[in-house]
Amino acid sequence: MLPCRNLARSPTPLPFFGAGPLPARLFTAGADDEVLTGLWRTGTPLAGRHWDGVQPDIVILSKGLGSGYTPVAAVLVSPELAPLLRHPDADPLPAMGTMAAHPLQAAACLGVLDELESMDFDAFRARGERLGASLRALAGRPGVREVRGLGHLYGVELAPGLLWPLMAEAEKRGVFLYPFSGAGQPKSEGLVVAPPLTCTDQDIDFLTEAPAGAVHALDRDDPTVRTRH
Repeated sequence: MLPCRNLARSPTPLPFFGAGPLPARLFTAGADDEVLTGLWRTGTPLAGRHWDGVQPDIVILSKGLGSGYTPVAAVLVSPELAPLLRHPDADPLPAMGTMAAHPLQAAACLGVLDELESMDFDAFRARGERLGASLRALAGRPGVREVRGLGHLYGVELAPGLLWPLMAEAEKRGVFLYPFSGAGQPKSEGLVVAPPLTCTDQDIDFLTEAPAGAVHALDRDDPTVRTRH
């Protein structure tokens, strides 16, 4: 979940890039892909705000903007970059299409933004901490490689071969979890845990008890789980 950033204008280097600020004469446009992480999913309006000095030129929003009610996306452009897009010598952007500026999309987006603005953010952050604490308790359990995430977005990385058996056990407990599998070598697999931002403490407990029970069941029923890494 590391966003891109504008290295050229950054006042301080970020540790995951290992590079200092570039001279002002150089310009590198940075784009933050906030399709999955934007609009408070990680506990802040944009995930990039977790790191000091992140100043994107372009931010891409989608999933949380429509909250599943309608397909929609938005591209936010910094004031410094916007004049370049509107320059008379620049090619016009294909900004219109079949579903562009649709009233239904606009209504859904406005409703989502109104709901976000009315949230009790103290309670919201507390629920995110509750989710993280419950999931991090799985770290070190047989078959669980790592638990990482922020706010209401977590990944539980599993030992190879355990993803589908664990999902089946979670379904027995009434929860369908979102699977992920990485590309390249070494391959990774695991679960995405991303409850609605409007969930309750009871929802968090119900959600996190399912993978915990599934891990316990696999450890109990499959003697090879403890040997997998």
